[in-house]
Amino acid sequence: MLPANLTAMEVFDLGIQGETLAYRMYDGLVKRVQVPTLQTRLSQLKKDEKDHRKTLRAHRRSLFADAPVGVTEVDAEQVFGAVDTGAIRDKESLIQVLYGAIRFEEYCAYYYEKIQYKMPNREARIFMDVLADEGRTHAEILKQQIEALRDLEVTIDEKGRAVEVY
Repeated sequence: MLPANLTAMEVFDLGIQGETLAYRMYDGLVKRVQVPTLQTRLSQLKKDEKDHRKTLRAHRRSLFADAPVGVTEVDAEQVFGAVDTGAIRDKESLIQVLYGAIRFEEYCAYYYEKIQYKMPNREARIFMDVLADEGRTHAEILKQQIEALRDLEVTIDEKGRAVEVY
């Protein structure tokens, strides 16, 4: 459920913390997956999340200067949830973790779409709309990767990483 009564600054702070969670989620997935096509996509998504966080910080700084951050990563986890990349034990658990990432992205998209009215200027509202579109796109990319993964033989190597068996 979306938190009620957020200020514009808190909307930015929650978005920044959410993008931090997404970055860490993809970072964890990249470290646990050695399937080349999937790893390439996950690395790109990780980079996207880093860029989103950087742009949100720039918007926040331009509007609120150095005001203290009012939302923690724990707060963001309560809103957006968390994906446990350590739960990957086999192909099926990898697919389930990817479904968790899809839910995370879809909820982030929902957040940005529904909260953009709180933005104090047009540029920030447009960026929130862009982030909503990006979240939906990321979810679609993950769905495509799950479908591609279903056709592969995957095992877990000695380092606990999902690898494709040839």
